[in-house]
Amino acid sequence: MIPSWLQYLQAFAVVAIPPIGAWLAWQQVQIARVKLQHDLYDRRYRVFDATRRLLANTCATGYASDEAQLAFVLGTGDAAFLFDDDLTRYLEEMRKRAVTLQTISNALETLPVGAQRTRFVNVKSEHEVWFTKLLDSLADNFKPFLKLDKRQRARRRWYQNGRSLIQRALWTPKR
Repeated sequence: MIPSWLQYLQAFAVVAIPPIGAWLAWQQVQIARVKLQHDLYDRRYRVFDATRRLLANTCATGYASDEAQLAFVLGTGDAAFLFDDDLTRYLEEMRKRAVTLQTISNALETLPVGAQRTRFVNVKSEHEVWFTKLLDSLADNFKPFLKLDKRQRARRRWYQNGRSLIQRALWTPKR
């Protein structure tokens, strides 16, 4: 025969173990979510860095070299899976304009002075201005995807909403 205190402990364990297991499972879910956010951040930052390098190279030299374009294409290949459609189109437009700028730069090397060369120079300067504006707004375009405090704000908002619901339920006078 086992002592009564041990019987009480066994009964308490039967009641206490499922909530503890549920709490541990919930913690595992939270850890998995944080890991997913961390992995997504790393992959998204690589795309951001490849984009920044292309823009910096283009603004510094006035054209996009083959190496810079190749690094950009390889660095942003996963963008369709990591970002929304707007940012993906933004990156595709950047790639097309980089190719156009390089083509214009190559054509300017062989064109003699004249009206056609002047037109090409004007188009090239428009593209260079476009790339400079992109470099200025690059962080703003990627910021929604690279912010780290999103989960904390959501948790705080959930906590405040839940707290106000509890307060209303507990402290509202019943009629």
